[in-house]
Amino acid sequence: MRKRPVATTFLVAGAIAAVFAVAAGSASASVIYQFSTGNSSPPGDDGYDASFVSIDAIDLNVTAPADGTELAAGNTGLNRFWNSEWAGFDTSAGNGTAIDNATEFSTGYWELTVSAKPGYRLDLTSLGFGAARGGTSGTRLYELYAAVDGGGFTFGDAPIDRSPGGNETGTRTAPRAVSVDLTGPTYQGIDSITFRFYPLTPATGNTMGFDGWTLNGEVVPEPSALLLISFGLLGLLRRGGRRRP
Repeated sequence: MRKRPVATTFLVAGAIAAVFAVAAGSASASVIYQFSTGNSSPPGDDGYDASFVSIDAIDLNVTAPADGTELAAGNTGLNRFWNSEWAGFDTSAGNGTAIDNATEFSTGYWELTVSAKPGYRLDLTSLGFGAARGGTSGTRLYELYAAVDGGGFTFGDAPIDRSPGGNETGTRTAPRAVSVDLTGPTYQGIDSITFRFYPLTPATGNTMGFDGWTLNGEVVPEPSALLLISFGLLGLLRRGGRRRP
């Protein structure tokens, strides 16, 4: 049996090292999922027009709402959820300016889930969107929650973000740019993440708004998939070593 070529050994070893370098994480984050809204003039005071919603699943290895209709279907007990003339969504619920009990926590929110496809995982970095008051009077604010890997939401959970100072400062003409940090270990190596957005206003006639939604991070192969690739490379190396001249 001839000796295994040194060059081949180093080549395969380098390939295996590269595979595990990918597993350790990518150098920079990118957009995983994004939707945006254009100016619209829905009929009447309350209207919803999915044609004004642009959705991009930037990474093909994730699943998430793919059109505006699916976004609207994520509502639970909202009095209003519509895209309006300010290129955003106006939302309203009956929970008042605070979530006071489990009953209120179970309704009056908008929800969205982003999942990695089988064989992949999510390493997240941030969530970005614009926040805006739907009017000039009264307290207007929101609370945003997140759960990973199909976990549930419970009254008393801490929000991952909310309007600063207990009152929103962004307006329709100048939405406040929000960036929620997701670099903590809770949001690394996960299968999915679900966001809940609660609009909180004094009355159902008042609204809180938001525009755009951009989830940033990386979609990477699961370690098990990388191990299979590595074992395949090792198998090729061994077969090459058994060949006779």
